[in-house]
Amino acid sequence: MRLPNAAYTGRPWRIHDIAGGFELEDVWAIRTPDAGREDFPAVLAAMRDFGGAPLPLRFLFAVRWKLGVLFGWDRASAGIGLRVPSLCDRLPADLRRGPRGADAGLAPFSPVYTLDDECALELANHTVHAVMHLAWAPASGGGYELRMAVLVRPNGLLGRLYMAAITPFRRLFVLPAFTRHLERAWRDRDAGVVHSAVGTGHIPPSVRAATSLPVIDYADHFSLATDVEATAEQWARAMFGDVPSAAERFIWRGLLGLRLARGRSPATVAGWRITARGGDWVRLEAASWFLTGNLVVRAAEGRVSLTTLLRYDRRVGHVAWPPLSAIHRRLVPGVLRGAVARVTRNGVR
Repeated sequence: MRLPNAAYTGRPWRIHDIAGGFELEDVWAIRTPDAGREDFPAVLAAMRDFGGAPLPLRFLFAVRWKLGVLFGWDRASAGIGLRVPSLCDRLPADLRRGPRGADAGLAPFSPVYTLDDECALELANHTVHAVMHLAWAPASGGGYELRMAVLVRPNGLLGRLYMAAITPFRRLFVLPAFTRHLERAWRDRDAGVVHSAVGTGHIPPSVRAATSLPVIDYADHFSLATDVEATAEQWARAMFGDVPSAAERFIWRGLLGLRLARGRSPATVAGWRITARGGDWVRLEAASWFLTGNLVVRAAEGRVSLTTLLRYDRRVGHVAWPPLSAIHRRLVPGVLRGAVARVTRNGVR
């Protein structure tokens, strides 16, 4: 629910002294039933662990990143520490000594500081320097609620035109859907937690043995405990389906240029070729003109896991994938939970 600006300006948050020169765009309330005064860290943890995103948000984010690639909005040279200094440089001594905190699952935002009742995250690109401020405040009906304020510093005329163009979409579609998503994260906080690790050094040996890539430039590994029995291929089809969805086609074919098989086939999952399988794992493979990818799905020891491994075959891979990887990592937990729900609901085919 959108709140009046006074819900942000009327409280003594530390961000007021740090984000001078930024314009307040919105203040939103995220309902957190049964939450108490000490539950702010628990809310941030629920947001971080829940992952995923509604389909409309996934589509809008994919469109935004495609535009960013086309117009060069998200180049590293336009980011924090290069085009603009980080807000971390403005922190007073006590906040500078304190923990910055985690990203609360809101990549590509990066943390600035975290306190017991508020935290700030930031991002910068060629259009804006933006701050997301998350704060813990008493709710009108009792208890506590999360409040999210969006502050921006447009980059000249381009930034102001960009903000004017996206404001209707942001207020009518993106932020209402996002607040509902965060509310669900709190309600479902006791559901299975997805464990994740990023980096080639965190790949389990059993998965590393299953990849076809002699060189791995990017890797992430997500797993979820489940007592549902299914083969690795059945889990893969529960995650992605026999054919890719419209959003998956847009991301995989449109943004990454992956050459996917068309139609249904026992030899493919959502257009990815099944190139190898073992007793408890299956490997899916696809390639574009600038990268080669493996998806390794494993079901063993009461857990189902999805590992993404990429090799950059052209220099552009080092530029194109990092911004998309942040969205990818937010979506994978929802993919795993959705697969568990589908296998539980429909049974194993």
